[in-house]
Amino acid sequence: MYQFNRIVLVAVGCLIGWMTFVSPTSVIAKTHLVQPGDSIQAAVDAASPGDIIVVTAGTYRESVKIQADGLTLHAQGRVTLKPAKYGSGECYLPGHVAGFCVVPADFDPSVGSYTRRVRDVTIAGFRIVGFDDGVFGFGTENFKVTHVVAIDNSDYGVASFDGIGTRLARNATSGSHDAGIYVGDSVDANAVVTNNRSWDNSLGILVRHSHKVLVSHNKVWGNCLGIFLLSDIEAGGSGQITVQHNRVSANNNFCPVFEGFLPDLAGGGIVLAGSQHDIIFHNVVSDNRGNTLFSGGIVLITNTLPNPDGSFDVSKDNFVALNRLSGNEPGDIVTDATSTPNVFVRNRCDTSIPDGLCGF
Repeated sequence: MYQFNRIVLVAVGCLIGWMTFVSPTSVIAKTHLVQPGDSIQAAVDAASPGDIIVVTAGTYRESVKIQADGLTLHAQGRVTLKPAKYGSGECYLPGHVAGFCVVPADFDPSVGSYTRRVRDVTIAGFRIVGFDDGVFGFGTENFKVTHVVAIDNSDYGVASFDGIGTRLARNATSGSHDAGIYVGDSVDANAVVTNNRSWDNSLGILVRHSHKVLVSHNKVWGNCLGIFLLSDIEAGGSGQITVQHNRVSANNNFCPVFEGFLPDLAGGGIVLAGSQHDIIFHNVVSDNRGNTLFSGGIVLITNTLPNPDGSFDVSKDNFVALNRLSGNEPGDIVTDATSTPNVFVRNRCDTSIPDGLCGF
């Protein structure tokens, strides 16, 4: 009997200890309900870390800035976010408006500095139309954007800059003048871009100046370039990116002198410009046709942007295997003379520049 009582007391003590450490989060966390006529921003401002903000069906005209950790914003039903009819809701630049802007509390946009990342923010299920950026994150950790439809936003559809652990999944982006989906300036990104659809943007999916990114199971079509891995003039370049199980087709729109710093873009499926140590694996790439430097099915070329010392990053040490390619011009696989060494294994295709990159 004594032993039984002792066991009970120990168990009760453990339970009390567990409640001491765990229960404060469950007590503090709240659900905030936002209905048409209410302000999403007001709910965000009133929320505490761990809270859930549920936005019910309707159209909301506002720009929402999130700077607190641990918030989840979830659309219930068809929720459309559009810019305010009057005035603006600046995100990170004067006059620049995003549907959702997720940035650190002390973020200084003039130099891009902050002292602490904003963590564990999730945005899910919204339809975002007509902003400069649909969803914009900068200086985030474990930032998640899922089931968002971003249409006709003038710069980016869904974008993450300088993020760690970003996950962009099951989104649909169209009509962006830059990239539908973007991961950039993240030298240790550990990011996942998966199961998205991106069409009729300038760039379907752009991974720029980033490392350790998985781009998988996306459908990308009707852009100027489909999936673009870009190194630029910043230290560290681009690399260690895995692009697998994507369907990339007919990205044949024309983007002249893109953004003022790249040559004409058109007809590129999966394009590596100065990106290194990447794996391009088991993708279906078809009917991407053009006559620019970036045209072809899978394209590995030297970056056109010089580094501060005047050198150029080449696309080298990449592994390209088991892809199925057809109908791409000027070739299913295209490399320039300086993009070497790379390894090509068992790609099913008809044409390559230079010859001999298809098959075994």
